[in-house]
Amino acid sequence: MAKDLLNAEDGKVYCNATFDPFSCWPATPGGQFAVISCPEVPGVDATKNATKFCFPNGTWMEKANYNACLSHGIPVENNNGFQGELATDYVSRIIYNLGFSISTVALAIALFIFTYFRSLRCLRNAIHCHLIVTFILRNIVWFIMQHTLVPIVASQETWGCKLQVAIFNYAQMTNFFWMLVEGLYLHVIIVWTYSADKIRRWFFVVLGWGIPLIIIAVWVALRIYSTSVQQTKSSVLQDCWLPYNSSQSDTLDYIYIGPTLLVLAINMLFLATIIWVLVTKLRASNSLETKQLRKAVKATLLLLPLLGITYLLFIWPPTDHQAVVEAHKFINTFLQSFQGFFVALFYCFLNGEVKSVLKKKFNTLRENRTLATRCTKTSIGWANDITIHKDHVALTNGNRNDTANGFDERQGIRISDHYSREDGLESEKML
Repeated sequence: MAKDLLNAEDGKVYCNATFDPFSCWPATPGGQFAVISCPEVPGVDATKNATKFCFPNGTWMEKANYNACLSHGIPVENNNGFQGELATDYVSRIIYNLGFSISTVALAIALFIFTYFRSLRCLRNAIHCHLIVTFILRNIVWFIMQHTLVPIVASQETWGCKLQVAIFNYAQMTNFFWMLVEGLYLHVIIVWTYSADKIRRWFFVVLGWGIPLIIIAVWVALRIYSTSVQQTKSSVLQDCWLPYNSSQSDTLDYIYIGPTLLVLAINMLFLATIIWVLVTKLRASNSLETKQLRKAVKATLLLLPLLGITYLLFIWPPTDHQAVVEAHKFINTFLQSFQGFFVALFYCFLNGEVKSVLKKKFNTLRENRTLATRCTKTSIGWANDITIHKDHVALTNGNRNDTANGFDERQGIRISDHYSREDGLESEKML
């Protein structure tokens, strides 16, 4: 509930300005209805009005009335008491939460694998790690905004919501720019056939983290200046630099939207050139045409989530038909929320090099466990039939064993030296 607001000019009690997931409600005198236009979302008639009642004591009614807005969808009530949310929007929110949650867990596991095993530390996987970090950062900021943005705006602490929006936009931009780095790296290696040793890692770091920082810094500076010279009164959402719909969009947002679209266009070009080179090489080989086509299609599908091409494929619905619009929205929601999961799946969990390293690690753990079990059984037998002499020669179950000091006369080497040599070979292979 909002606190009472006393207007000094007329002495009336007002309800504070507030907003729900769909609309911003202006300050309203007690005992009256606030009337606003319906939000511009699919399935809603934006020409109609929504209402919310302000009690005489200056507190809002818990639920707003969006029933007049609904032309196709049906109202849904959730645990927070909001009414009028379309069923499609409710399902989309579930998909986003589920997709971002699964993606974050999968990406965290993939990041651990890439950083833990030394044999996987190369420039290609280092780029994957940076991209994974941007996915995780974006998802975490998104979850934080989902749970804290409404209370922050309701308390009119605009600096808090501005900070969240700026950080989210930066995380989003770094995600797109590291997709650009992925495309640029593949283009250099496959199309230009440069050696990976000639590529400078600092260039990719500056491109992936530095350029978005400069763009967002410029956007923030211009936002602050625009707010300071703005003459008309803005809504709470605009004060938070968070445009809600197309009617509230600001040209300043194209400062980061423009470079993002440019990145996607460049990656589309990279994808075309990479697939062209792959198809050319496949045709030059003696493999069957069906097999060549299958490999080209597989390469294309694997590159779609890595380069963010799915954003371009589903940027606009093909028609205005309600069923098509809702299907487009669900597909777009699924691809965006599960993009990180597909990146972790294709480039880590299903990667042959990663599977080989994990298999070797599991085999080593299993052998160590088997060796420990054998040593335990040998120790038990030794304890049952032990005869220790001064030269430390022991009889274990009637068999002579001269390894009391870790020395095996049959091979003339220390057992500890043998395992050290094995560890050294394993370390060389991991480098």
